[in-house]
Amino acid sequence: MRRILVAVDETEASRDAARMAVEYAERLGARLTFVHVLPPDSSLEVPEFADFERACEARAAQLLEEACQLTGIPHPQADLQVRHGDPVEVLCAAALAEDVDLVMTGTRERGPLARALLGSVAMRLVSQCSKPVLVVPHRHAPAGNHESVKPRDTAEPAVR
Repeated sequence: MRRILVAVDETEASRDAARMAVEYAERLGARLTFVHVLPPDSSLEVPEFADFERACEARAAQLLEEACQLTGIPHPQADLQVRHGDPVEVLCAAALAEDVDLVMTGTRERGPLARALLGSVAMRLVSQCSKPVLVVPHRHAPAGNHESVKPRDTAEPAVR
C-alpha cells in the first residue's frame, strides 16, 4: 500500500480515522493525504475566505499532529488539502486523482430516523468510490483515555 486518503473534519469520528490512518501509514510505509471538504458555495474568492481556507489547512495539519502524538508515531509523509463541493463527489475524485490505495473516513452512530433523513457520507462513499473504503466507527471512550486505536479491534471495513 502506497497511499492512503483520509477524510477529515471536526468530529471525533474523524480523529479516530486520522489516528488509525497514521498507524496504517507507519506499518505499511504509506503516504497520507488528509482532505477537508468545504461546501460548494464557500469557494468565494474574497480575502476573508482565503484566510478561512488557510485556517482549514492549519486545522487539518493540527489533526495530523494530534494523531501522531496520540499514537506516538513520528510525523509521517502527508499532504493536506482543502477542497470544495459535495463531500462524496470530492473524495471520490481526490481518490482517483491521487491514485490512492485506500480511503479512510470516520463515522458516528446516528439513529435510524437521522440515517434515513440525512443519509451517511460514509455509506455514500462506500457505494460510490471506485477505491477501497475503510469506515472507522467512533468509539466513545472515557474522558482522558487517549489510547491508540487498534486497527484490528476497531475497524469495520464496509464491503461493497
